[in-house]
Amino acid sequence: METSEPRRQTTWIVQPLVDAGMEPAEICVLVTRLGFEAVVPGERPIDARVLGVVADQPRNVRAAWVEVLDRMTSTTGR
Repeated sequence: METSEPRRQTTWIVQPLVDAGMEPAEICVLVTRLGFEAVVPGERPIDARVLGVVADQPRNVRAAWVEVLDRMTSTTGR
């Protein structure tokens, strides 16, 4: 029997963006850009590139993005 824990964990990670009013397709674009920034080296430090992913977004989305990043990198999880 399969567990739905990975789905619950993913939902928990991106929930701040949902709460900020983003649609699933928009969240997918942000996460894809995050993956690109994490893999492809750039001139700016990684933290600036990762925050730059949402630089053109409203303040509430930028704040939600920081929370999502924190949740992604948290060792404690949910």
